[in-house]
Amino acid sequence: MRRTAAVTLGAVALLGTLTLPAQATVVAARGTGAARMPNVTGKGLVVAEQALPHGVRAKLVDARGAGRHVFWPANWKVCSQSPAPGRSLESGRVELRVVKKQEQCS
Repeated sequence: MRRTAAVTLGAVALLGTLTLPAQATVVAARGTGAARMPNVTGKGLVVAEQALPHGVRAKLVDARGAGRHVFWPANWKVCSQSPAPGRSLESGRVELRVVKKQEQCS
């Protein structure tokens, strides 16, 4: 019983040391303003959202001005973005203007 508890505790401690540095790096990057906006213009919406740093959420705007809502991100692509690629994400505000994949960006 004690051996099982010790092994379990050791595994939990090891897992904690493996995951903590990655989380600390993300927090440090945001705290110093090092997080930068990737270039997602022209990419599918799923790929674009995956490229954003962890915890950054994007406001999605219908680039055609029809006020459509994105219910299935795989059917949409990014026409433009704000902030521009390489700009700091300190404000935490990201806007992606999107259209359906078969439509042209205007």
